[in-house]
Amino acid sequence: MNNRRNLHLHLISDSTGETVHQFARAALAQFPETNITEHIWTLVRNKAHIDAIDRNLEKNPGVVLFSVVNKEVRDMLEKLCKEKGIPNLSILDSVVDLFSNVLGTKQSLLAGAQHKLDTAYFMRMAAVEYAVVHDDGLNIENLDEADMLLVGVSRTSKTPTSMYLGHRGFKVANYALVPGVPFPIDKLPQKDMFIIGLTTDPKRLVQVRKTRLQHLSNSNNSTYADLDMITNEVREARKLFNKYNWPVIDVSRRSVEEIAASIIHLYRSWIDKKEHV
Repeated sequence: MNNRRNLHLHLISDSTGETVHQFARAALAQFPETNITEHIWTLVRNKAHIDAIDRNLEKNPGVVLFSVVNKEVRDMLEKLCKEKGIPNLSILDSVVDLFSNVLGTKQSLLAGAQHKLDTAYFMRMAAVEYAVVHDDGLNIENLDEADMLLVGVSRTSKTPTSMYLGHRGFKVANYALVPGVPFPIDKLPQKDMFIIGLTTDPKRLVQVRKTRLQHLSNSNNSTYADLDMITNEVREARKLFNKYNWPVIDVSRRSVEEIAASIIHLYRSWIDKKEHV
């Protein structure tokens, strides 16, 4: 019996759509057998936009998730869904109502307020730039401002994880271990900085590296994707991590978001211990 189901999902926002999209992704992860067709509507702010959504819903009825703060536009959307019998949900209502009750004040009704160009925004952009400048061992002698350093063999998600953590406001550098090249521990300006080792399953890493070589149309570097060589690389990396007592995360079958969440948890624990010494 085939349990797979099809669903047209309309994600509607009066801003960039990131919030409603992330919400939908988190919820749909619980329904892996469902085949989703997404219809993404951003910057929805007038009747013309609602009319376009109306025409699409006529062809592709399904579910509507929305994040719209303008009352007039929101009323039009809710009326449309009611007339067509379309299940719909305003994703932030319960959270906004909770904060409103606790704080004793009304919401600001500003579309895209979470994307405002405030100090926190520019700090995040600075952190992303920091990750770029300190990627793959660059400027390793200049890590005075780094929150953390990620270390691992090639293709263990160091760069994407650094970028993701940068978007979260952390200044992150990363270093790729190369066979036969000692880790430059003496170049680190902070001897007690937070360093975390990233490792993975050698067999899985073989497939990742083979894909990388195919993408680069490089068939000459046979040792890069050799299982015995990779197994030795991973083993030597583990020895390094153990030598300096660095925490280790196995990135096998983990998304960048999951890796970053584990790193943040370990980092917070490390900071807490330092503050209580």
